Amino acid sequence: MKFEPHNRHLWILPKEEAKEDKEAPLFVMPEEYQPPKSPYVTGEILAMACDCEISLDIGDTIVVERSTVQEIKADSETIYVVKENYVYGRLDDEIE
Repeated sequence: MKFEPHNRHLWILPKEEAKEDKEAPLFVMPEEYQPPKSPYVTGEILAMACDCEISLDIGDTIVVERSTVQEIKADSETIYVVKENYVYGRLDDEIE
């Protein structure tokens, strides 16, 4: 699907949180139980609106607050967008 963000939005692909593989739990939890998620999410920038003033590039990994990510269902796909002013920062994987 082709999507072009507007109005200072970034189209991101949130990264999945790593699931912790621990030993058998000490007590039984209901099957529908979900452990609390971090209030922050990292994501890769797929596209940026042409009016964005933030110094980021497509492919950069950013950190945003989970509640600021908007989920859009279009056809059979899900698009995640966030406004540029909600970006806390960019993660850099380079080792020095």
